[in-house]
Amino acid sequence: MIKKFLMAVSLIFFVTLTVFSAAEAARPTAELMNIFSYDVNERTLRVEIVYRGEISESDIYSRREGNSIIIDLNNTTTGRINKISGKSIRLTKGISNAAVDKISDTKAQVTLDFDFEFADNDFSVQTQSSARMQRKFSRIVVDVAKPIKKSQTKNYGNGAAGHVVVLDAGHGGSDNGAVGPSRLTEKEVTLAVALKTERLLRDAGAEVIMTRRTDIDVAAPGVPDVTELQARVDKAPYDAEIFISIHCNAFSNPKSNGMETFYYGGSSESKRLATLLNEELLRYGGLNNRGVKSANFYVIKHTSCPASLIELAFITNYNEERLLADEDYQERMAQAIVTAIDRFFNE
Repeated sequence: MIKKFLMAVSLIFFVTLTVFSAAEAARPTAELMNIFSYDVNERTLRVEIVYRGEISESDIYSRREGNSIIIDLNNTTTGRINKISGKSIRLTKGISNAAVDKISDTKAQVTLDFDFEFADNDFSVQTQSSARMQRKFSRIVVDVAKPIKKSQTKNYGNGAAGHVVVLDAGHGGSDNGAVGPSRLTEKEVTLAVALKTERLLRDAGAEVIMTRRTDIDVAAPGVPDVTELQARVDKAPYDAEIFISIHCNAFSNPKSNGMETFYYGGSSESKRLATLLNEELLRYGGLNNRGVKSANFYVIKHTSCPASLIELAFITNYNEERLLADEDYQERMAQAIVTAIDRFFNE
């Protein structure tokens, strides 16, 4: 009886595996059609690899070798690009070459060579679905952070000298905030960036008030949200000149990406601060810009001085979580915040 049962189970497993393998084999291969590049902004170079068909995230394997990015694509043919001898490949300044090679009948490899150095945390590879209304095929989007030019790294912070700045590292203590796919917590990132910003501001001669400098609840563990948020507002002294609350964004869709800044709608100076922060976060970070928006977040609504809440990036996006965990990127975010503060007091 047991022998018959085991034979039946084995047969079911074999049939299931056969059907699954047949379904995988029946999946049509995608065809590469075009490659082109362009500057998203002065900090980000984007390469789009256009294809027809279906490529899943699990079909893509990318890695950096020196100044090159190599992308292996399963279930993909070199297709139209090779047929027209590379005439579809259009490259902009910063990328010297793009090569497409056939590895097998169902595997292609794309090699992108860049004219500048970058680290593993300085690039991301994502898919974007086709958009029929815009007549766009599906694309693999490669974003690479370009190095900041010396002219872009002025002596940020001088304008902050003598001014009183409040930095609010969002969440903390019993409140992790949002959590990324690799378990990085929002409270870790916001505190790290806030502390780096504090150091730069103090070096520039500013007086800095921190709502928290360690992993703690500002009010107390377990209190209502309003009590915790009011405790942060109360940290601002009567002579505080600006209040900046640092956060990371999150969403159920892991492809959601980018940075954005917020202000309370009743204050024109808060809007100006949020706008300057947005411009500098874009310049130093190079992520997708989701804009400057009005919102009723408690800490910016109830603060008496100009205030802005910033979302550095989406911690729920794997590539952006990797950036947020990187100390060099955190330092760039701190530099962006300080440069914006410098401009706020100088312009």
